[in-house]
Amino acid sequence: MTDPRRARYVALFAAESRSLLASAQRSLSNWLDAPAEQGPAEEIFRALHTIKGMSASLGFDDLTAQVHEAETVLAEVRSGEKVADHRWLSSLEEILDRIAAGAEQVIAAEHADDGDRKNDGGGRKAQVVRVDLDRLDGLLEDLGALVTARQELERHAMRDGFSPMARSAVAMSRRLDALQDRIVHVRLAPLGEVLERLPSLVRDLARQLGKDVTVDISGEDLEVDRAILALLPEPLMHLLRNAVDHGIEAASERTAAGKRPTGRITVRARRERDSVVVELADDGRGIDREAVARRAAGKGLLEEGVALTDDGLLAILAKPGFSTSDKVSEISGRGVGLDTVVARLHDVGASLALTTVPGRGTSFSLRLPTRLGIVRALVASIGEERYVMPLTHVNELVAWEPGESRQEGGRTVIEVRGETLPVVDLRRLLQYRGGAAPERRPAVIFEAHGERIALLADQVQGQVDAVIQPMDRPVGLPRWITGATVLDDGHPALLLDLASVV
Repeated sequence: MTDPRRARYVALFAAESRSLLASAQRSLSNWLDAPAEQGPAEEIFRALHTIKGMSASLGFDDLTAQVHEAETVLAEVRSGEKVADHRWLSSLEEILDRIAAGAEQVIAAEHADDGDRKNDGGGRKAQVVRVDLDRLDGLLEDLGALVTARQELERHAMRDGFSPMARSAVAMSRRLDALQDRIVHVRLAPLGEVLERLPSLVRDLARQLGKDVTVDISGEDLEVDRAILALLPEPLMHLLRNAVDHGIEAASERTAAGKRPTGRITVRARRERDSVVVELADDGRGIDREAVARRAAGKGLLEEGVALTDDGLLAILAKPGFSTSDKVSEISGRGVGLDTVVARLHDVGASLALTTVPGRGTSFSLRLPTRLGIVRALVASIGEERYVMPLTHVNELVAWEPGESRQEGGRTVIEVRGETLPVVDLRRLLQYRGGAAPERRPAVIFEAHGERIALLADQVQGQVDAVIQPMDRPVGLPRWITGATVLDDGHPALLLDLASVV
């Protein structure tokens, strides 16, 4: 690894480890107020697990061992072997302080080693200013408020297209579009800042397990919002650990199966409309669906004899605490994994899909929005309720009449230019209990996870720049509702994640 690249990774480690340790300290403070709660234990454990993975990938062996010991101590309380009384929590606080000090020591040592090399190269240096991400988030929030105000101004200006207000609205719209583009681009960063560190992590994991694994990476130059980039290391590290530990077989097992002895992991990023898709695939043994189903049934998570689809398999694997490993190691087996991945991706409107084939391998697909906060969206309604759908997945709109649909394989389908598409009724999806649907309705044709689907609405009311606000999810809220926005008339609308509908 060249020094400039390592310096970038150490800088990312510094920012992420400090943020994670601060979060762990806040969780510990909450835990001290309510020792019987288990939520803080899970949050602290996830933070430590991520720090351990990052420190291992950079070769900080002493810090890695220190964090692993802390995980072991915490695991005793998570498993019920020990009680989290105030004395034990105080000792945990001391452990977190020592880890924080150890992290700062390795960061300082790296900076000292790199200090004499920072000004090499000559020529004109790029002027770089480090800006806290919270300040950029503040800019994005202010921009969102301006976009909402612009839409209201445009609505009033439409009454007289030649008035001074209308001209001002047009001028403001142009300026705001330019400002939005600049703010969005300031927040972008290349995926390479995260992806380029993965080969060393895989090599380290493979060496610990006595395996030989190669890594192919492509798409590093694609850019996403820095907030999305900041959350990627933890999900990717969990997926890589699973791939190396559970997915890739030992050399002898691979040879017996007719495979080359060296396992292979590919990480490919590509752009799909307004999204970036990161696929992480291995050529290992695949996931044993029947074994997962039996284990899930034993834990009361699944009925006996149920066959798991890819989506069902992902849902089981993403249950908090669910693990397919019977042993605890530095690599895996502590029940930390896909629940963390799904939760963190969901926070920014991203999604995860799984495909696995026995004997051939497993692929995870992470669909990431390239930007946060403001999305171009379609407004659709059922009755008096309105929903916004990001245009990322929308292909087209077609008219639908009941006589044009038919039943096929237990599903309602329609023909669109010779293509048979399954139909999803938004009224049924959202359990709408209002008045009857209109006789003629529009169908929104969207594509997600390689499948095209016709989504029936009552009306489609145009496009908007939707300023998306996060929301606390009440119990029972469907997974495809991921946020909310305020439309230009001041009324709220929920955000519908089309990818989750498939």
